[in-house]
Amino acid sequence: MRDEEAVPFFGCPLCAYTGSKHALYDEVMSYVTDNAHRVHLHELVTHVQAALSEHLQIHMTRDRIRQHFISHACEQRVVLNHVLRDMVDILAVAKSNCVVVSEEGMQSMDPKATSVYIDAVKQVMSIYKQLEHKQLEHKQLEHTGRKS
Repeated sequence: MRDEEAVPFFGCPLCAYTGSKHALYDEVMSYVTDNAHRVHLHELVTHVQAALSEHLQIHMTRDRIRQHFISHACEQRVVLNHVLRDMVDILAVAKSNCVVVSEEGMQSMDPKATSVYIDAVKQVMSIYKQLEHKQLEHKQLEHTGRKS
């Protein structure tokens, strides 16, 4: 059995497998990468945690597994999808701050808050474009028989 403290490489058992060509490790990494746009990372991590424990005898907390995918592996599709989900929450807050109601009940737009909202929308659109580009690139590599 391998516990997270037993692995010296930054204390991350998954980092220790990086580059090992271990079939199950590669399958787990591909599963997360391939599904990051479909399923929230928290759910993917729950699936990964069970597989790691059962098949590789690696026992890690969900938070440590999530940290591996976001901070250690830094696979672009996973990180961009994570950022995108964060940005959706930021958009909701920014949008709610755009309209100001005066004491007389008059509504007006707050120029600074509106500017922040518009900038956040642009960032979300940019992330979607990057994800679309990565998805097309991934499909082209699969079509030619290579792996990204």
